[in-house]
Amino acid sequence: MNFSISEIIVILLIALLVIKPEQLPEVANTLGQFAKSIRRMFAKVKNEMNGLIDSVENPAERKRE
Repeated sequence: MNFSISEIIVILLIALLVIKPEQLPEVANTLGQFAKSIRRMFAKVKNEMNGLIDSVENPAERKRE
């Protein structure tokens, strides 16, 4: 996801219209935590899927468990 400078400026201007300037740091922090939790969730799902694929491709490893 690459944003140009003009897109970022438009997003910030809309945010200033919708959210009070005093609340922007709190909202930014909340959005950052949300993005971090989403990334963690996708990483966990990816690791689980890779483990399933590996166990199907290597049945000998599955018997050891």
